[in-house]
This record gives sequence, structure tokens and C-alpha cells, in this order.
Amino acid sequence: MKNKLVLGICIVFLLSTISGCGVSDNKKDIYSSMYTDNEKIAQKSENHTHTTYNISNNSDDDIEFQYGGFSGVDTIWILKSKDDEEITLDYDSKVNSGDFKAVLVNPEKEVQDILEGADQGNKTIKLAKGEYRFKLVGNNANGKVKLSIAQNKNVEIESALK
Repeated sequence: MKNKLVLGICIVFLLSTISGCGVSDNKKDIYSSMYTDNEKIAQKSENHTHTTYNISNNSDDDIEFQYGGFSGVDTIWILKSKDDEEITLDYDSKVNSGDFKAVLVNPEKEVQDILEGADQGNKTIKLAKGEYRFKLVGNNANGKVKLSIAQNKNVEIESALK
């Protein structure tokens, strides 16, 4: 009787361990699939996972983000344009492995790719009146990125990092 009880407990433990691993892999697959899904990228909700995650927030308009095992979508900035304006983004992206990109979601929930993979430079981006979300998107990505936006008095820049 005692052996059957021990065997039963072992089986329950083994099954729960196996099913727990499947949930983790399933979640990772869901986050990885977001990389090419603009509808999911455009959502306001935060859906991401990472093994290492370090953000240096020098100011609301200047960040450095080091990441490992990053999959999903993370909002960095919320931009509120008072009128038709332009912003200039300086960037330096180094990707060691996986897929990484930065995107801008406009008020109509359309996604514009700003940078993808390893890249360095600057980009002038036209904004119409409204609220935009600047997001980082990864698919099992490892690397780091530095981003800064030149000040524009008619565009309010709010850090979305908590």
C-alpha cells in the first residue's frame, strides 16, 4: 500500500513537471510569433519575456537597453504630437542573435518599422497630431540598443518604462 502511494505521488509530480515545461515553451512561442504580427504589436498591452533585461534611462528621451532572450513587445515611449511635427531619432543597435526591431505605432494603430537588426544612424520621422507608441520587438533576441529623440517642444515624450 505504501509503495503504491509513493508511486502515485511520483507520477503526479512527474506529470505536473512535464506539463509546466510545456506551458513555458508555449508562452515563448506566443511571444516569438508577435515579431511578424502587426496587429499584436499595435495593441496597448505589454507582452514580452526575457532572461536578461537592463535599461538605463538617462532621461525621458534617451535610453540604453541591454537584453537577452527577449521575445515579444515592450513599449518604451509614448509620444504626443500637438500638430504635424517631426522628430529625429538617433540609434545604435547591436544584435548578437535572434531578431530585433524598433517600431512606431501611430494613432490609427498602423505599425512603421524604424530599425531592424544591427544598425546605427538617425532617422527623421513625421508625426501627425495624436498619440504614438514607440516599441521594441524581439524574437529570442540578444543584444543592446541606444536610442535618443531630439527635443521638439510640440511633441511630448513620456517614458513608458516602469
